[in-house]
Amino acid sequence: MAGTDDYGQGITVAALTDAPDAATLAKNIANALAQRSVMRFASAAARSATLSGATAPVEGMVSWLQDVNGLYFYDGTAWQLMNAIETMPWTNLSSLGSYAGGFSASTPAPRMRKLSMLGTEVWEYEGAIAVSSLAAATTTTAFTFSASHRPANGRGFATINSSHYATRVTVNTNGTLTFSVPTEAGSGVSKVWLDGLRITNPAA
Repeated sequence: MAGTDDYGQGITVAALTDAPDAATLAKNIANALAQRSVMRFASAAARSATLSGATAPVEGMVSWLQDVNGLYFYDGTAWQLMNAIETMPWTNLSSLGSYAGGFSASTPAPRMRKLSMLGTEVWEYEGAIAVSSLAAATTTTAFTFSASHRPANGRGFATINSSHYATRVTVNTNGTLTFSVPTEAGSGVSKVWLDGLRITNPAA
């Protein structure tokens, strides 16, 4: 009678008393190994077409989708993303909206990207915006994002400006990116950094 492997992984091992059947033996081993390895598919549709019926996915399976560069595991009910997928690569802000008067791209160039991480959408920002005039103790619009890059709720952050004071940076629901600097910063601010700004679940 056939047995299983010593590691409890359900790989069928033929017994010496079994009738010779090399094709069945090879297929049993191949099938058992495939569902315990990282299976590669061109897309989610290709995966669904292959893993159905008698070959339906089982809990613990891992698959790689080539079209989105995504690694997934099957939790017994659905495929869950394991790695971060870049849904929008790093893109200069100048391509995502428009600067207000007195503001422009600095060095390094201000950019934004969008990720999907374990099913959660994340927006990240980096770089710096140059400032020609920014009054202290006021809130000033520096940039306005186009509609597809605006969060459902305003998000605020603390970052640093060229005067080494904290600046409040807010991404508002109307798309405006605003800066607020403390009175102590005076009027000498020439740059505000966006590094580290990160919005999780922007649609929430």
